[in-house]
Amino acid sequence: MLNRHGIICGAAALLVAGLAALAVPPAAADPAPRCGISSCDDEGGAEGGSGDGSITILVWGSGTTGGGDGYEIPGESVVVLPPCRYFNTDWSGQEYYEMVQSGEWTGGRGPDGESIPPYPNYEAYKDDTEGRWWSGVCSSADYDGPIDDFIEYSNDWFENEFEPVYVEPGEAAPVPPIPPEILVQVAYDELELPDPQIAWNPSRPGDGATVVNLPTWLWLDDGPVQLEVHAAAGENEARVDATLAGMNFSASDAAPVSCAGHGVEWTSGATSDCALTFTRSSAHLPGAVTNVLAESEWTIEWAANGVPQGPLDPQTTSATFDLPVAEVQTVVTR
Repeated sequence: MLNRHGIICGAAALLVAGLAALAVPPAAADPAPRCGISSCDDEGGAEGGSGDGSITILVWGSGTTGGGDGYEIPGESVVVLPPCRYFNTDWSGQEYYEMVQSGEWTGGRGPDGESIPPYPNYEAYKDDTEGRWWSGVCSSADYDGPIDDFIEYSNDWFENEFEPVYVEPGEAAPVPPIPPEILVQVAYDELELPDPQIAWNPSRPGDGATVVNLPTWLWLDDGPVQLEVHAAAGENEARVDATLAGMNFSASDAAPVSCAGHGVEWTSGATSDCALTFTRSSAHLPGAVTNVLAESEWTIEWAANGVPQGPLDPQTTSATFDLPVAEVQTVVTR
């Protein structure tokens, strides 16, 4: 059973609003929207005058390169619609008071048949024509998760967080607490993983060609290997940590290879298992170069207010580069 704040008014995304109420059956797999006296638009959104309940979230981060250098990711503001938010009903204190007194507005019925009372302290604004009442709405279209989880989340918000708010001209619109579970999605979406930039050896001066039948070392050319992105609003913060866990290389005329980490830069005496061995020169290929596909595999974890929360879906980035493969001619003498 949904909480006592929702009424059915259309057929699109699920909405739950804190204006009126009646008992509703458990949500189906593709539930109708539920909203209050605000109208439902074609996509199930709530229209409530000039306020849409958008929240500004601060996002920033940092990274570390394969060479051990750290760098900062400049902060920016991201505007989002949280799943549960306030919206402007566009009712002045006087208009709302007159609706209640005339019987034009009714709070509806809760799941147990009880009447839902008018907004708290509404009589105090009965002569005010400048301010506006703000109410609440929860939309599954802005929730990244199963419908059942959304219903639980919206029930908790209405029962423990939500109260109608009267906003005078010049006052800030009410902002609901944004939990880390919402902030982490913003941080994850803002995580920009770089395409891999690859170096190799042997690399002939002039054209960078490698050689047939000789292992060609491959490694990340000092790009990022660790990134973290923070998203904060109010007293809550989420952090997403991405780590380059491995790389894959494939090309024609060579067996593919998978490498842990980001490879090892070639130096005399070093060892690495991250190498392609070409069995044929690239002279027969377009442009006389071999096209190499490089993939970077990233593991991702997150934390809420500094407390680790576990893994998120991993990500893979890829890039291609052209590599000339040459044959070494030898002269045999007797």
